[in-house]
Amino acid sequence: MPYVLEERFKLARDTLLKFIKQDITTEKGTAEKESIEEGDMKFTKSGEFSGFVILRDVSLEEFHELRTGARKFKIYTRLVEGDLIAYEMPSPAHTYVAGYLIRSIGTWSNYLEVGPELDMTVGRNTQYISDVVVEPIQPGQQQHGAGSIPQPRMIIEIGVAEPFTSLHSLASEYFSTSTQTSYMQVYLSIKIFSRHADNTVIMIASIYLRNNEIPARNQRNRRLDANARANPTMTRIPNTTPNRVISFGTSPPDQRIVDSINSTGVRNDRFVGFIQPADADADADVICSRAGMQEYQVNIQPELLFGDFPGGVPPGTANNLNIDLWEIQQIILRRLEIYAP
Repeated sequence: MPYVLEERFKLARDTLLKFIKQDITTEKGTAEKESIEEGDMKFTKSGEFSGFVILRDVSLEEFHELRTGARKFKIYTRLVEGDLIAYEMPSPAHTYVAGYLIRSIGTWSNYLEVGPELDMTVGRNTQYISDVVVEPIQPGQQQHGAGSIPQPRMIIEIGVAEPFTSLHSLASEYFSTSTQTSYMQVYLSIKIFSRHADNTVIMIASIYLRNNEIPARNQRNRRLDANARANPTMTRIPNTTPNRVISFGTSPPDQRIVDSINSTGVRNDRFVGFIQPADADADADVICSRAGMQEYQVNIQPELLFGDFPGGVPPGTANNLNIDLWEIQQIILRRLEIYAP
């Protein structure tokens, strides 16, 4: 590997380390961001930092070779419109959360294939490596040598170093009409922030749906009869807007994070969980403190996971795939790096 390229990989790694230890949602982290050369940063369409640019004008073939070298420096890379981007680092929290999700989703249905780190070509000279992918097993795939292009119905991304806004920006690509994403129905992102001095952690789960519908605003009116509340009128919103955002950590998000979440366009009543701590003027939100709490469940209809599956949802499939965020919270609390002042 050329010396200059090695230095770029090292600089990318060191930059991501700074962002993990000094989160960019803090003033200190913002100062770190501003100390990096403008040309070395990649931004989302809304102007938010999304990663470190290692190299530009990279082809898909070159990317496949370069990302092998990137792993030697403990960084995850993706190709975005020809830019080789470092956006994440391997970590125990990232690994074990992904492992739990793969195991639990695979256990839910034997008709789903669930795996890690799938190459997803989402546009011209743009390829992501998705953390967790879910696809139904189609008849014929078991035949020796049949082969097929992976077309997941659900993708999960986990961010430790990767900013919340970067995770949010992936929705538009995952719901594109490229060959690999044309059947995509559900995108779930899990953002893990750095541990605080008091050992608490901010955690944010965001759910996106290709066909994104939420109850119309008037459905929250308590004067509606029980039938109207049980069968609400739905309204369609863009699939790049989260259907629901859940703060499920042991610390509420600070104002900068709240502002980032609000900038996604999520409706106020769809941003839920532990947001408001107790103070003199308001009651505290109920913290995610045990398994099975209704507010902290991600429920996914099986029809979304078995789209284009012959015969529809397989007989015997449970009503919904349920992901209990308390289980994920506990993994993060066990595996996230200790507080580093």
